Amino acid sequence: MNSSVVDVTVALTCLNADEHLRDQLEALRWQVTRFRWELVVADGGSTDGTLALLRHYENETALPLRVVDASAGRGIAFGFNVAARASEGERILFCEADDEVGEGWIEAMGNALEQHELVASRQDASKLNESWVRDARVAGLAEGLQPSWFPPYLPHASTMGLGVRRELFERVGGFDENVPVLQDMDFCFAAQLAGAELVFVPEAVVHYRFRARFRDIYRQARLYSEHLARIQRKYKPAGTSLPGEWKWPLRSWKPILAHASRAYARSERGALAWSLGWQAGRIRGSLRHRVLAV
Repeated sequence: MNSSVVDVTVALTCLNADEHLRDQLEALRWQVTRFRWELVVADGGSTDGTLALLRHYENETALPLRVVDASAGRGIAFGFNVAARASEGERILFCEADDEVGEGWIEAMGNALEQHELVASRQDASKLNESWVRDARVAGLAEGLQPSWFPPYLPHASTMGLGVRRELFERVGGFDENVPVLQDMDFCFAAQLAGAELVFVPEAVVHYRFRARFRDIYRQARLYSEHLARIQRKYKPAGTSLPGEWKWPLRSWKPILAHASRAYARSERGALAWSLGWQAGRIRGSLRHRVLAV
């Protein structure tokens, strides 16, 4: 495909994503847009039915799909970098295998990237999640961007629906492959520190899927919290401390006790699993990365 006929690339990375990937591919397949676009999927070495599903869509449908091999490395950052560097559009949209982009998503994101270097989709949790799951979690990008609560105090967005101009992506150096989780937060920080503005695009909706098994909720929270400590350490100015840092041992116990007292409700058990995982990851990340993690 010649780059002159591609306006927008949608980049996706996956590994053993057969459970939900078809829904995302269908959502992309029926996008209506004036932009000439391609979908590049970097597969990390799937051993389930993911590759067969991708080959079906590549060969048997009109979806403008190319599959590239990302099995030489590990991690989401590596996979997204492989997809982006194999792509041909000057505007790159990142999405994830277990979510669903909404109607008009490519059009809205492509339009936004005509005016801005870095743009973020709106997160909707109502379509793909049962009510108890929605009550147990918070959709962080439902209303707009929020700054981080630690240095560099900048907003961030998720690769569930992140858009970037190629020039900025290359200027920043892509995703940091030493950041195996929360690579999207790290990239947003790096891009803004390089001079870009992160802009929220409310009309570009992505239907986000939360974890729905208690053990998966716990594991995700633990992983996020542990690696949040890594990012906090990366951007923490030398010799500085956060306000109220002395309260570190007391943090996060209050919501755990509150959710435990109401654990008769399924949503509260989900929130408790998240809070316990967050606290476990926070402690482990603090020890591993030598920082008092928030």
